[in-house]
Amino acid sequence: MLKRTLLPASVLLLFAMLAISQTAEPVDSCTPRETREKCKQSLDPFKYDAGKIVRIVFKEQAQQQEYEIPLYIGEKYRFVFQKEGLPQDVEINVYDKMIGAKNRSLLFSSKGKSFDEKEIIWEPEKSRRVYVHFDIPPTTDVVKKGCVIFLLGYAL
Repeated sequence: MLKRTLLPASVLLLFAMLAISQTAEPVDSCTPRETREKCKQSLDPFKYDAGKIVRIVFKEQAQQQEYEIPLYIGEKYRFVFQKEGLPQDVEINVYDKMIGAKNRSLLFSSKGKSFDEKEIIWEPEKSRRVYVHFDIPPTTDVVKKGCVIFLLGYAL
């Protein structure tokens, strides 16, 4: 009798533990070393100046991340955004002022581009401080992780 009740209970406990362990462990799609090398090739003829790996953990609520990038007057710049390390799309916007500032203007947006388009190149018209803003949508799937790699190149 005891064997009959313990067996189903232990099987149920095993499945519950398995389900918890699978949902708690995020699936990471990021391969920064390989992706960074692809980005560097796209900078040509610009010279590498800086880079950033933006690590993203998708959650049930929408998120935002923003990074300030100073650009020097008199130089031309190229941004290369590589999204191949993302399990789902993220919108990339570049603004002239930080989040919450009055009269903030959108300089560039990846909105409307296909998720299949993994590499996005943007060359700003003017050299000034810019704010790279990532709009991260919510997910209802298992917890997912990924990254966007962006590199900055300059030409005199």
